[in-house]
Amino acid sequence: MLAQSHLTGNLAIRVSLSSKHWVLIIAACALLLSGSLQAKDKSGAFVVTDIEVESGEAAWRLNARVDIRLSHGARKALENAIPLVFEFQAQVLEKHPWLWNRVIAEQRQMREVQYHPLSRTYLVRNLDSGEQRDFRDLEEAMQYVGVLLNIDVLDYAAVRDNREYSVRLRGRLDIESLPTPLRLQAYLYSKWDMKNTWQQWPLER
Repeated sequence: MLAQSHLTGNLAIRVSLSSKHWVLIIAACALLLSGSLQAKDKSGAFVVTDIEVESGEAAWRLNARVDIRLSHGARKALENAIPLVFEFQAQVLEKHPWLWNRVIAEQRQMREVQYHPLSRTYLVRNLDSGEQRDFRDLEEAMQYVGVLLNIDVLDYAAVRDNREYSVRLRGRLDIESLPTPLRLQAYLYSKWDMKNTWQQWPLER
């Protein structure tokens, strides 16, 4: 009986903590929703400001810097301690003389940013490597998020001498990683928009 009672008590604590967690999320979402009609259209963007493709041991490596301008909705969510996940997608295209270009290689990098109100810091976590860093300033945190280093984008064995290749890159906000109450708002309201068109460069060999 004691063991059963102890187990039931632990279960109650876990359920209680889970409930509190969701109450905070829903409250934050409600706050964002209440101001959605009054907020001005402040879209964000991903802009590649620097890119370099260099030769590695067995593949070409991509180094790039992406300027991330948060949209009004994304910034408000972050201020309410809702984590944001950013995805960077790099592709290598093989050019065909008569047909459409073909994607022959692709790499994705995922980064998460979360604001901690108690410590007033922004935690940036690399979801691929597990590496993480704290920042006091949001702009510094976003600059760190946009730095991509030593990403193998194309193995030498996949290259054909008689073909031309190009590399393209883009970033995007992963809306599916948001709490459920926010996803619909992020899809529908322009204040969440973040331009993420492909930016492309020739692969020099």
